[in-house]
Amino acid sequence: MLDSLIKNTFGIDCSSEEIRLKGLPLYLLSGRKIYKVTVGSVQFILVELQAKDRFGAVALQKQMAIYYKKTEMDVAFAFSDFSKVQRDALISRGIPFIAGTDQVYLPFLGILFRNNFKKKMELPEERMMPATQSLFLYLLYSKRDFVIKKQAAEELNLTGTSITRASGQLRNMKLLLEEQRGKEIYMKLVADGLEMYKMAENYLINPVQKVIYVEGAEKYGLLAGESVLSRHSMLSEQTTRTYALYKGSDVVSQLKEIDPKWQTGENICRLELWKYDPELFAVDGEVDPVSLAKSLSDNDDERVQGELEDFMEEYKW
Repeated sequence: MLDSLIKNTFGIDCSSEEIRLKGLPLYLLSGRKIYKVTVGSVQFILVELQAKDRFGAVALQKQMAIYYKKTEMDVAFAFSDFSKVQRDALISRGIPFIAGTDQVYLPFLGILFRNNFKKKMELPEERMMPATQSLFLYLLYSKRDFVIKKQAAEELNLTGTSITRASGQLRNMKLLLEEQRGKEIYMKLVADGLEMYKMAENYLINPVQKVIYVEGAEKYGLLAGESVLSRHSMLSEQTTRTYALYKGSDVVSQLKEIDPKWQTGENICRLELWKYDPELFAVDGEVDPVSLAKSLSDNDDERVQGELEDFMEEYKW
């Protein structure tokens, strides 16, 4: 298909062969196909992403540099589909790509655009349950070699049934290793830090169940959303601060929801009610980075997504 696309678009014969690269992080290889493409005297590497993969221009720009260093050839990415906003973000950062049959941006070869876009990319069918995500974050941030399953259940306040289902889901996603030692079961994620986050990203859920507006949420909630991101980036701070609170907290029933359209004041806050307790992974009064990233995943503001990608890449895992 690629060979015919290039020939039909630019009138040039093209050949491609799938290659295997070694010595790269798993998240740059897992589930991806990598091709060496030859068009006349031009050769480049084409990295085909899965349809379910989420992507950001900042992250892909850094990945492109890693592929280039490994192969010493120009690098392009292949997508099954994307939005106009995503296309423009890639172009603004000089990231070559091919998407479908009508979006080709190969500065070293040629460019073809048509403004035919679908609204959304496909999402993976399987997503983590709240208990599964809690267990994943617990293991990710613990930075221990192995963790006893019983101990994890106690610290996360999960029943035996819940943690068994959670660990089973992580195993099915090929994110978790388990080892029986006597009567105890020890658990460990298959990778660490940023690499682990990248491998799990498509399975992670947005922790926010509901958003309400109240007065004085800073008394019992953790700083969240854009309010956290603005502390760690060049993003301007929002006038209305965002906080996070577990939806099952006793405090929730005492809250008086208000309509910010009709009521104003310095104490009005945007409060996210979460599917799992953000306090479990809090850092310095803020929600944890992975949960933050997922809570902002539906934000269409390109500035927010750009700053978020930088924050995640630069976070000291």
